[in-house]
Amino acid sequence: MNETEFIQQLMLRIKAAEPLIWIDTPDNDWIIDSLKRDLESSKIHYSIIQKPPFNTFENSTAQHVYIWFDVSMRELDANAEDIYRHNGQLKTTATLIILTPLGQTRPQSLSKIPTLNAPMPSTDERKSLAKNALGKLAENTEKLDRIAFSSAGLTRTQLYRVLMRCSVEATNNPSFDDWERRIVDEKKQILAKDLSLEVMDDPASMDDVGGADELKLWIKQRTAVFSEDAKKFGLMPPRGLMLVGIQGCGKSLIAKAIANAWKFPLLKLDMSAIFADNSESPDAVLQRALQVADAMAPAVIWCDEIEKAFAEGSDPTTRRLLGHILNWLQERRANSFFVATANDVRELPSELIRKGRFDELFFIDLPDEKARADIFAIHLKKRNRNPKLFNCEQLAMKSQHFSGAEIEQAVISGLFSAFAHHREITQDDIIDAIQDTVPLYKQREDDIKHLREWATERTRSAANNARMLSYFN
Repeated sequence: MNETEFIQQLMLRIKAAEPLIWIDTPDNDWIIDSLKRDLESSKIHYSIIQKPPFNTFENSTAQHVYIWFDVSMRELDANAEDIYRHNGQLKTTATLIILTPLGQTRPQSLSKIPTLNAPMPSTDERKSLAKNALGKLAENTEKLDRIAFSSAGLTRTQLYRVLMRCSVEATNNPSFDDWERRIVDEKKQILAKDLSLEVMDDPASMDDVGGADELKLWIKQRTAVFSEDAKKFGLMPPRGLMLVGIQGCGKSLIAKAIANAWKFPLLKLDMSAIFADNSESPDAVLQRALQVADAMAPAVIWCDEIEKAFAEGSDPTTRRLLGHILNWLQERRANSFFVATANDVRELPSELIRKGRFDELFFIDLPDEKARADIFAIHLKKRNRNPKLFNCEQLAMKSQHFSGAEIEQAVISGLFSAFAHHREITQDDIIDAIQDTVPLYKQREDDIKHLREWATERTRSAANNARMLSYFN
């Protein structure tokens, strides 16, 4: 819902003489200005108030709208009884509009009063704001499009302030062209502080992922499904993936690679930060984070080690937060793609992994020999070494049961050894590092076998469907 549609819905409620309209919004000004304009054109009287005159609400025979903004928890608590009573009116001439900061905690007695969430600015609205803020600096259409795209997820106030800072820089330096970087930096600071969302800038690509050919094909086939052409073809964008697997096998890397493959921003949802925020309820923080995630769509939302946040048998608050996420997944209105990763499936609640919740549940197993050779080559190349100068097949053969993370550490250990001896890294340096490593498989063989057994009937193999069965032959 955009701004125009939202105001139209508000006016419909006002003309229907609803006694109370409660709105959570990050910005008041645009709502107040829009309401004033539409109320005046409809010849409806209104007042901008600091405290509702409850004792005079019913004295007028003509309809009157009272707009009470920036209402604090203390003010809500002091007027809770009058607010509750007025909301219960069947017929009234007074409509009270309460504007509270997004996610504002409210008294228990008012907790069940329905709340409207004001929309974040759309692409067109961000363009309009940029034109107003920048004047001649926004005459370049390409620059305006870049600003509008990169600023998704910012409130009107946040966007205006960062644009004004950019405007000062551009005035002082005619060659200034770092608009997107300044906006992304602003988003990083705001989201990390206020929304338990972190904008990830990671250059990981699918080329950095060894093996996982089935998963790579699944991602490739869905690269263009967020387009209008796909919608006309009858395709709905996928809602998300659950990546289950052995620790260190690249689940987090794959989440980053998906975002880069689709050229979407990657937002990491930090559930520990949601619980740690003492200024607001976890419900409010999560609700706001998901709202911003939708506003930034298309985007990839990544929740790492989701089983730690939503373990089976969790307390009521945690179960309620899980319900928010599941409902958001089910009723998703924006092109946001949710990626959840998990190591210990025994901790996952059944409602999270039931069929149809995610588009697909992939199992990320230990890499086979070919995948291990690819991973050695990836990490050598990543550290400016030519993989062709090494026998990656031999390294793969000697590193049986190694995870991708353990392969990376073997390469790093070999580099440390070579650096200590003031020479270039050799094949033997890596082999020595492999032999000194006790892989996780040997420490937790029973757990890994149980995980594989669980995955055979419940998930799809990221590598290929046949390889999973080979472990039981």
